[in-house]
Amino acid sequence: ALEVEEWAEPTPGDSAVTVVFLGDNVYPVGNRDRDHPEFEADSSKLWGQVDVLGGPSARSRGARGLFLAGNHDWGNRAGEEALERLRNQEAMLEAARAGGWPVELVPRAGEPGPVTVDVGDRARLLLVDTHWFLQERDPGARSVFFGRVRQRLSDADAEGRHLILAAHHPYQSVGPHGERMPGMKALGLEFLLKKSGTLVQDLNSPIYGDLLLELESSFRDVARPLIFAGGHDHSLQVMDPATEYGPRTVLVSGAGSKLSDYADSPHLRYAASRPGYMTVIFRKNGAVDLFVTASASRDVSCEEETGESRAMCVRDGAAAMRQVYSERLVGPETSP
Repeated sequence: ALEVEEWAEPTPGDSAVTVVFLGDNVYPVGNRDRDHPEFEADSSKLWGQVDVLGGPSARSRGARGLFLAGNHDWGNRAGEEALERLRNQEAMLEAARAGGWPVELVPRAGEPGPVTVDVGDRARLLLVDTHWFLQERDPGARSVFFGRVRQRLSDADAEGRHLILAAHHPYQSVGPHGERMPGMKALGLEFLLKKSGTLVQDLNSPIYGDLLLELESSFRDVARPLIFAGGHDHSLQVMDPATEYGPRTVLVSGAGSKLSDYADSPHLRYAASRPGYMTVIFRKNGAVDLFVTASASRDVSCEEETGESRAMCVRDGAAAMRQVYSERLVGPETSP
């Protein structure tokens, strides 16, 4: 919240500051119904993120908070009950928006996108709900989705905008969702897990593979994004694409609430298993800079604290955040 205020306050133009929440906003089972005993706990998790956009400069300067759906926001399942969990989150965000918090669920509940959001005159976000794709079995609906992706890529390319494609599921990862579990294939577990749907959320599942192949084909034929930003794995990763026509930079930023480990890879430019987030800055001189901010420690939690002790814990945790990596993605210089 403090950083949003620092960037929003001196910015003369509206909507220059945009915060993208990359899904699994209410972990682990999404927003349950109002009469459920865990409704208050679910709401608290979401409001902790909504309040990032609650400062006076964020509100007056047109900052935006865009919430993407993750598989856990769908209750980590498919069907009408799953969609109802996501609608509950959407309704809560709409209520917050009506109260003055500039937040919304994008795409809307049950819609795959892509939704186009322009940031200034040089950047365009394409926001998609990848869990929709992973649980959608209609080939016709999938075909329509990819047609829309190609059209939006073409539009951004024609206007000369830098393109950031953002989704909950990453384009690639060296975390648990991107790596096979050791010994799984030898024990015959991989087949059973895929058959049960457990591995649908992993990059090496057949349906996830279909998504990535179609995206790469679109990037090859139309335009490559400057960035593909995803979450899903609970770490911070900055990578080169593993494929020829992949996004120019692949980001995984899922270390907001819990942590998971990562494997080494020749494609990694930076990785850390620490609480943190990423910032992309589009400068007036045409440069585009990436910053990774993280805590010095893996062990940052205020869940057991209450009252003033909790507030102090949160303040101390925020104060422990530092810039740990930076890189110039576009521009004549090699560093920000």
